[in-house]
Amino acid sequence: MRIFDNFIYKVAALLVATALWATTQGFRSVEQALDLQIELEDIPEGLVAVGQSVREVNLRIEGSRAALRQAEKTLLRYPLSLTGIKPGETRFSVTTDRLSLPRGARISVRSPSTIVLTVERVQTKRVRVRPDLGGTLPAGLRVESVRIEPSEVTLEGARSSVRRIREVMTDRIDLGRLRTTTTLETSLILGYPHVWRQEEDGGPVQVHIDVVEDPQPAES
Repeated sequence: MRIFDNFIYKVAALLVATALWATTQGFRSVEQALDLQIELEDIPEGLVAVGQSVREVNLRIEGSRAALRQAEKTLLRYPLSLTGIKPGETRFSVTTDRLSLPRGARISVRSPSTIVLTVERVQTKRVRVRPDLGGTLPAGLRVESVRIEPSEVTLEGARSSVRRIREVMTDRIDLGRLRTTTTLETSLILGYPHVWRQEEDGGPVQVHIDVVEDPQPAES
């Protein structure tokens, strides 16, 4: 049959055509969108970021399929250096000079073009701890006293938040579950953004609840 005439040459031609097709597929320009998480770096000591206009930078990248596959693996974050920043609002232009693009790829669009960041000074303050007691003890029992250790904690954080805090409360403690004197470890509810406990004062809070019998008066 004529189909088998020069069979070896036909197979070789098919292989060459396949190789050329694969090569063109690898180098054909395509486009892909990537969302990079903004990562704040080099934050000066004594400052804290309290406002950020966006959390991600969207890039549209053009290039070969191979280059875009590589970009998808390596472009995971957008580093934003805060070296030299001062308290207040600062605008940063979104540039690509700190991004390492694979060969054969280029950024066609970036969004947004500007990142707005608000920074405040860190303030320290010592406040008292108050237990949040809820529910009631079973009949015949009463709370004689409540002790907290530590009774005060040192907070740090954005000045606008820390200055408004007078005390912090523990997580809710349900008295209805108690039957005897009990010591519990619990967490604190700070209640304000950009506030944390000072590292040296970050141990657990213990609430000691003295439960005693409370005899009901005899009925007459």
